[in-house]
Amino acid sequence: MKILMLFFYNLKVFFKYIFKAKWIIKLPKKNKFILVDGDYNPFLEYIKKKNITILYRRGEEINLNILFKCFLKLKISTLDYCAEFIKHVSPKLIMTAFDYHTIFYKLGKKTGIKTLMLQKGQRGDTEGIISNSDYFFPKNSKKKFHVDYVLLFNNTVRKFYSKRINGNFFEIGSFENNFSKINFKRQKKEIVFISNYSHTSKDKCENEDIVAFYLHEIAKKNNIRFNILPRYRNNPKILITEKNFYNKVLKNDLRFILDRKKTSYELLLNYKFIFSTYSTLANEFLAKGARVGFIMFKSSKNPIFSYRFGSFSKLKKKGLFWTCFAKLNIQEINRVFNFVTKTKEKTWSLKTESPRKKVMNFDYGNKQFKSIIKNF
Repeated sequence: MKILMLFFYNLKVFFKYIFKAKWIIKLPKKNKFILVDGDYNPFLEYIKKKNITILYRRGEEINLNILFKCFLKLKISTLDYCAEFIKHVSPKLIMTAFDYHTIFYKLGKKTGIKTLMLQKGQRGDTEGIISNSDYFFPKNSKKKFHVDYVLLFNNTVRKFYSKRINGNFFEIGSFENNFSKINFKRQKKEIVFISNYSHTSKDKCENEDIVAFYLHEIAKKNNIRFNILPRYRNNPKILITEKNFYNKVLKNDLRFILDRKKTSYELLLNYKFIFSTYSTLANEFLAKGARVGFIMFKSSKNPIFSYRFGSFSKLKKKGLFWTCFAKLNIQEINRVFNFVTKTKEKTWSLKTESPRKKVMNFDYGNKQFKSIIKNF
């Protein structure tokens, strides 16, 4: 009875995709590598596109031949479909750029093919896979879940996953961030504040404008130009509300970086000093040795408070280049500002190294990844 109920439940899930999916008749291409979830593919930096077959998992495409094989075997779960797809492609390595899809943890054992997984984005205590870890990782999950190569940001995330998944773990930092270095000689001695404004979340917006205001005032006293990298640079309608949000405190003395031809990453490369309340992008620049300051000013009940710099890595609330407070502390903003903008290069490099690596490592050129795939 349970098997029959499971069968019909999985059938229902499949039919949810019918109307939005593109149906493919031709069998998938046999290939050396297979990518699970085509929504994000950073592997193209090192692997030719022709050598990767994509297994879509969000209902974008459904292969009719593979689905028919599953029906014949009365195995129509998502896991069964993925396994059947992979077995046909017969790759040497199964890859994904998402670390929070638990179905991927089962594919290695299900297919007998080696697997590789990247960490996608910063982790915090309120993240679903962290806060609901008992749901995502049931008792004895290490016996069920196995990923051969797990490439993560830092040692803290490594400890979390190594308790729940079997495999080999590597602390590489952000995979995409490892593509290049920063040319510090070409940077303008100006400040960029990374905006976390949100038109849908008051929690994210809380005190972003106040932090920007005080940074702007201190920058003005130190004759340093202050700029804001808006979150909605590529959305003109919402950009207007974001401008109004900051204009209320900056009184039209507002310099938004609005170049839409470049990515946020490319734009930040031009500036020497970066400030943020919290940001994966800021963490990535810090990992490369850039001068980055973190000033988190939000109420302690705000769930975003848990995203403060170094929270998941158990760093203190205050450090050389970061601070965190629920009540406005202008002295702390000054302290962080001065360390970021006035510390000598050698001192910055030496004193930031330890906390920097605890939050995000840096493996320039992804040497560890290259070492892994050369065996395939």
